[in-house]
Amino acid sequence: MTQARGSAVDWRATRRVLLHGGRLLSPADADATALLIVGDTISWVGDESAAAGLVDSADEVIDLAGAYLTPGFVDAHVHATSAGLLLTGLDLTGCSSAEQLLAALADHARRHPGEQVIGHGWDQTRWPDATLPTRTQVDDAAHGASVYLSRIDAHSALVSSALCAHAADLHRLDGFTPDGSLSSTAHLRVREIALSLITDDQRRDAQRTMRAHAAALGIVAIHEMAGPAISSEQDLAMLLDLADAEPGPLVTGYWGELASRGGIGTALELGAAGVAGDLFVDGALGSHTACLHAGYRDLPDSTGASFLSVDEIADHLVEATRTGMQAGFHVIGDAACSAVSEGLRRAAAEVGSDAVRAAGHRIEHAEMLSDDDLATLADLGVVASMQPMFDALWGGTGGMYDQRLGDERMRGMNRFHDIADAGIRLAFGSDAPVTAMGPWLAVRAAVHHRTPGQGIPPRDAFDAHVRNGWLAAGIENVGELIPGQPAHLAVWAAGPLTDGLLDLDAAPPECLATLVHGRIVHDAGLRGGGR
Repeated sequence: MTQARGSAVDWRATRRVLLHGGRLLSPADADATALLIVGDTISWVGDESAAAGLVDSADEVIDLAGAYLTPGFVDAHVHATSAGLLLTGLDLTGCSSAEQLLAALADHARRHPGEQVIGHGWDQTRWPDATLPTRTQVDDAAHGASVYLSRIDAHSALVSSALCAHAADLHRLDGFTPDGSLSSTAHLRVREIALSLITDDQRRDAQRTMRAHAAALGIVAIHEMAGPAISSEQDLAMLLDLADAEPGPLVTGYWGELASRGGIGTALELGAAGVAGDLFVDGALGSHTACLHAGYRDLPDSTGASFLSVDEIADHLVEATRTGMQAGFHVIGDAACSAVSEGLRRAAAEVGSDAVRAAGHRIEHAEMLSDDDLATLADLGVVASMQPMFDALWGGTGGMYDQRLGDERMRGMNRFHDIADAGIRLAFGSDAPVTAMGPWLAVRAAVHHRTPGQGIPPRDAFDAHVRNGWLAAGIENVGELIPGQPAHLAVWAAGPLTDGLLDLDAAPPECLATLVHGRIVHDAGLRGGGR
């Protein structure tokens, strides 16, 4: 069985912690107010009268004072180092013009002389004038520094001449422009270079920052989507080692590299859960690199980029299935979705449908699934790992999806209701730094889908961001407040509840504490009432 990586602590086997006086989201007891943790496991759930009898035998007693206790969230798709660099570095998500971007770059370069500049988050579709800065302007603003500024979808970037100079063959790659943004394979090449120039100290600081930020949001586990085109072996190894050495959210790592290129061996050596994650079949809609059956509305002669053939997809699935590992792919456009579906069917024909189902393969994003795709995923037990904030940010009339695809295709995107109705397991995540981590906002976005009829019920959305996140990594019997399950919990300063859940239309609640294996890894006041 897959194991999420995280630090072990010696005292877990005997320490008894009683939390009482709260409101619990537990299928074991809808009226429960208290919970006992023994070591790293939930031992008991019940009411105040029964809790009173456990006080004397507890090593620690914590009065929840009416706080809301839930299972902790799982973010099923993150990029820890990049997300941490955004938290500690140059955040361009608030820029509303090329001029603002260049000013932010110049200010950052001035305050960090001699350092490489890594920034993220610009989105020209939200600017009144979508004209991007030229490379010459980037060079001037950064005073000649190495600069990598990724678009919000992380599939194109503005870069400096100093960074481009590290790749002599860059001008020969698809997506290269002499004075504009880079996309496709040119972008992947320069991204790899930019991330390789980060020092170990910078990488470790970014990963620590990201894990602490996740814990402060009630996130108890993350799925790291690593790979040669998105990070590095060193990056994933450092993150998994950090998770083992320091308290914080658990980490399940994925290595996105084809089996034919040695991906399975690398994944096994790294301790990754599978050869899955951001193994790119295509790119992203915002960068015009998602692979489509028909041209883009605003770029009719282009159908995007295709990075893997159906044969490569099928062969990867076959080898991963035979090894007993999860396979998976990054897939956005409808043509890319079709390619993965065909690859799944071919793999099932070769190794058998039961074997494919048993492997528990997954796909990431899956924004433009057809009815035929849904039938294939449902039949072969594939998990759809998706990001509700994509629809919240870019769906709806006039949004980026509408700009790129037009109304009809936009309305067929992120079909949460149809996916769930087909019997496909949904697991939610942020794709941080593409969107900010914020699980309650994601749950709200899944309920209030911009396309009528595609939202899902609140409890289903919550489960997709909690229990289904564990199941997506092949980890069972985790994610509920039930005796015998691991004590991965979050405590919230929440208002009134309806059917066990808080009001999703209200502001997201403050996370008072996050517990992983019964150990507090984030504390914003939980112990104020403790003994």
